[in-house]
Amino acid sequence: MGLLSNDSSASAPASTSDTALDRIRVRHLALWAVCALFGAVGLLIASGLEVGPDISERMLGMGFIGLTTVGWLGQALWRQGLDLSALFGPLPSSPSAWGTVLVGVLALDLFNSAEFHLLVPWLEQVAPRLADRYVMNAVETPTGTREYLRLIGSVVIAAPLVEEVLFRGVVYQRWAYAWNRPALALGAAAVPFALLHGHVLGAFVFAGGTTLLYVHTRSLWAPIAMHALGNANALFGGLPVEAGFELITGGAGDGVFGGVSLVASGILLVGLLGRCGGALYEPLPYVEHEDERRTAPASPTRNP
Repeated sequence: MGLLSNDSSASAPASTSDTALDRIRVRHLALWAVCALFGAVGLLIASGLEVGPDISERMLGMGFIGLTTVGWLGQALWRQGLDLSALFGPLPSSPSAWGTVLVGVLALDLFNSAEFHLLVPWLEQVAPRLADRYVMNAVETPTGTREYLRLIGSVVIAAPLVEEVLFRGVVYQRWAYAWNRPALALGAAAVPFALLHGHVLGAFVFAGGTTLLYVHTRSLWAPIAMHALGNANALFGGLPVEAGFELITGGAGDGVFGGVSLVASGILLVGLLGRCGGALYEPLPYVEHEDERRTAPASPTRNP
């Protein structure tokens, strides 16, 4: 994903008008993270809850990220004038856009299968701690209707919305705007996203894919949908690709399935890059939508 050209002559033109991307500072997110950490610890102490018996580390981490993101985005809306309608953009109406979303979901599902059938077994031999990290954030198996509803709310709805707004909507666009190097910004914004997830390599590729989808469709709703579908797919057991492969091959083994998944995902990801990569060097979706809103003719007023 990071092999795209960084030629400054191909970089997206910057907007000549004032924009919130001029004023937002991603480094201030660290200060909000510190505040959110103290807030989360304070809530635990005040409520008498404990990590383990009462609340899982996953829930605590999601709450911490949620508090940080909401606080930081809140001040961006209030003080820096971030325009939510320009950030999200219109809902894609083209069937090809939604087809690209589905291709992305399939590509990442196959890539994750390759990770867990090839990379994780190797890490278990050479670096068991890294192998444990890869599987520690796997979506837990629900034990009942209440657990399903809780995970749907947190993993399928809240996490895609919060993470896409933060990483693709603001962090990527702020850096791409400030550096005028969209490919570099894509890779840089994918790093913190990947580090927050256990499967670092898969999360990095996922971040790159959703960024490409965002700039191609000009709508944040597309990567949110891809993220939600991918998480829902993991929650409900994944696509039956492995079962179909075993049925066709008569059980060729995990290594063979992992290799086939890696090749298939690579083909789909290269296709996604070819389809969406050129849009990196178009004006940023936020800037484009913001300029459109400013230049739109005012609604005519009715005479009394």
